[in-house]
Amino acid sequence: MVDVLIVAGSKSDKAIVDKAVNILDELEITYDIEYASAHREPERVRTIISKSDAKVMIAIAGLSAALPGVVASYTDKPVIGVPVNVALEGLDALLATMQMPKGVPVATVGIDNGQNAAYLAARILGIGTSMKKIPQTYAEAGVDESLVTKGLEKLAKYVRESFKQGEVMQDFGHYANTVKISDDLCLALATDGVGSKILVAELASRYDTIGEDCVAMNVNDLICIGATPVAFVDYLASEAPVPLDIIEQIGQSLLSACNQSQIPILGGETAILPDMIRGQKGIGLDLAGTAVGVAKPEDLFDGSDIKPGDVIIGIASNGIHSNGFTLARKVLFSKYKISDTLPWGISLGDELLRPTTVYVPHFKALRKAGVRIRGMAHITGSGFRKILRLGQFKYTIEKIPSIPPIFSLIQSIGNIAWKEMFLTFNMGIGMVVIVPEGDVEKALKTLSVLQEANRIGKVEESDSGIVEIIPHGVRIE
Repeated sequence: MVDVLIVAGSKSDKAIVDKAVNILDELEITYDIEYASAHREPERVRTIISKSDAKVMIAIAGLSAALPGVVASYTDKPVIGVPVNVALEGLDALLATMQMPKGVPVATVGIDNGQNAAYLAARILGIGTSMKKIPQTYAEAGVDESLVTKGLEKLAKYVRESFKQGEVMQDFGHYANTVKISDDLCLALATDGVGSKILVAELASRYDTIGEDCVAMNVNDLICIGATPVAFVDYLASEAPVPLDIIEQIGQSLLSACNQSQIPILGGETAILPDMIRGQKGIGLDLAGTAVGVAKPEDLFDGSDIKPGDVIIGIASNGIHSNGFTLARKVLFSKYKISDTLPWGISLGDELLRPTTVYVPHFKALRKAGVRIRGMAHITGSGFRKILRLGQFKYTIEKIPSIPPIFSLIQSIGNIAWKEMFLTFNMGIGMVVIVPEGDVEKALKTLSVLQEANRIGKVEESDSGIVEIIPHGVRIE
């Protein structure tokens, strides 16, 4: 289901179509585009209009401009006519579009004014059309982390109350949690989704990486408590039955990440929810999953063994991963379209759809090498604040490796403060590992085979949890 159907009489009208599309994209209004001539293809026009479920129709035509009137004769939905300047400076098309008989109305905008047609469609749909201010914070983009935290605090009361039903090994609020099921075995669970990155996939009509994101977001959380992932299940909810080619792309990407993690997909669930889910462009869907892990009780870690003097190692990310997209989209789409090429030679869609790195091989390699892992932090939502889950220390970041250009671009366009950047994005570091000084060389040598990794800081004693990022003057408490 889409909000607006754009019908143009000729491919030569594409420039006017693009004017309307640019505004609809900016206002996040869904649309379909068709080209059909009222004179040469009257039956095709009838079929297009009769099959469309759009709420508003924009008809674009020049010369005698019969198309808007023909469209209006086939539907009782609002029709907006856009006269095109082909001859007589467009006056012929303007008059033809305006002079409709009683009972067959066509709202008419100025000659070649596809923008106003889009704005008028938005008003008909009840969508505000004021130019949107580029957000400078995650809260301004629509995600207020302080309100999320309050909600979690409320939920925590009930979660902790349930702990009496089993031998739970961690407190609520860590990356994952485990329950002891025998003297020598704990079962771990983590659940997460892809989030609004899916809206980018919809705009790009490309779904071949979001499955990797879904798996990675879950298995990466499991390893942050010392659990080894052993299985995965997914949940796919959609506005309508998902086309097979999209299912194929999602399935292949789920498999890719599960192969990297060396775990099977045990199954999952699909749900069709047309009253709850709506796509930005095309079919709407949501993808989430749950990963299961196991660990011996003595292999679990939650940061409680961290000591002042321990070393902070940062493992490189593959880009934005799957967090901060509400802010990233609104900033980047204020200047670029999904198909535009960025200054470093990749399209915006391809850059944003880089899959989240799966860090399970890194975790297993560190364990095999005998590295003493005292804590791990998956840098996802809330950015570098996530490190504070590891305990009440001062985590001094003395070095930030070269920041990937996508983050610099977001910061530049949005005029975003450094602190907000580090509270929203991974800034090129997807996973933090804390090890004793004596294990640093072995850890870096082990990780370098798989991914860029750097010594980025140290743990210091503190009365409260603090992350201080010295190169950028950022302090997170």
